[in-house]
Amino acid sequence: MDEYIRAEDLRKLYTMGTVEVRAINGVSFSVRKGEFVGITGSSGSGKSTLLHMLALLDPPTEGTITIADRDVISLSEAEKGIFRLSRFGFIFQDYALVPELTAEENVSLVAMARGEEAGSYSRRSRKLLGQVGLGERVAHLPSELSGGEQQRVAIARALINTPEILFADEPCANLDSTNSRAVLDLFREINQRMNLTVIMVSHEDWHMEYFDRVIRLRDGKIEEDFQPEIPDATASP
Repeated sequence: MDEYIRAEDLRKLYTMGTVEVRAINGVSFSVRKGEFVGITGSSGSGKSTLLHMLALLDPPTEGTITIADRDVISLSEAEKGIFRLSRFGFIFQDYALVPELTAEENVSLVAMARGEEAGSYSRRSRKLLGQVGLGERVAHLPSELSGGEQQRVAIARALINTPEILFADEPCANLDSTNSRAVLDLFREINQRMNLTVIMVSHEDWHMEYFDRVIRLRDGKIEEDFQPEIPDATASP
């Protein structure tokens, strides 16, 4: 396998008073460049904890993570911040948009943080919003957009710096099935067109039709690691 991301014996231990909780307990796997991977499992299985460790948002208690042959766990906090900003895109279930900013301004935030020239990132923001179907909504505030539209703004924002990996933590949790399918169709299109590696936490079985591969967790361990079957094209959630 052409490994792009490699996790080895990851463990995450939380101490709550006198109780130790092993959120992740000895997880190892690899991901190929351009693979669309779904992380699934019941509530409390460790899905989000694993995603946050891979995305360098939360350090493991034990274990290693390499990305493009680089040991990212050994990086300093400042180096991790630069690595995230330059290589990762993030999408969360609550959209995380700044309510006082327009769609275009929200998409531009990450590029602004990198100190880019305003004209350059403004043009890219408008182009990305057009690509996610919001070309006529660039000047709208989040309060003037539907939930599905807000999530598409978040997707455009995640793509502004042309990331190598897109991390999505239950991005459809607050959407109905129609908007969920629209978002997942967009993920798949981006994944295939850009050869973008996508790692997504999901709790819905029907989402598996979009994944190249599924890693199912149970009690902080990998219960299954498999390629889902191609579904009947007439099926619907």
